[in-house]
Amino acid sequence: MMRTERELRNSNLLTKTLAPRLADFPTTTVEKLRFADTDRLGHITNSVFAVCCQNARMELLCDPSRVPIPPNTQFVIARLVLEFRAEMHWPGTVEIGTGTTQIGRSSYSFLQAIFHEGECAATANATMVMIDRATRKAHPLPDDVVARLEKLRIRE
Repeated sequence: MMRTERELRNSNLLTKTLAPRLADFPTTTVEKLRFADTDRLGHITNSVFAVCCQNARMELLCDPSRVPIPPNTQFVIARLVLEFRAEMHWPGTVEIGTGTTQIGRSSYSFLQAIFHEGECAATANATMVMIDRATRKAHPLPDDVVARLEKLRIRE
């Protein structure tokens, strides 16, 4: 049975099946590519894709007006799946789209996509968990955090 686009968008198959558009994401970040980011063939190295996604996530998570983090808690990454779709070359910039896809009791998932020269070069799924700094155990997401994460949800 074939899945509809809506079903795919609500599943983890999005990154394998559909090429997202920058307009699909509620937030975007711009990163500058550096010559030092290239390999011997002139491609942007794989690790830079992950760094671009991390910078975009941290831009949200380090801004209390966007995602408030209660005292004595922090977010940690529990899972990262990065899928490469196209090569990137220096010089240039990339735009990273970020949005939430799932929100649980103490964790949530970000879907991200990196766009270079208008083309989706990579997609990433990241699962973040709120933990208590002292115990290092999962901490339930407070209602205000859930409300802010809902505002970042990718809409159909």
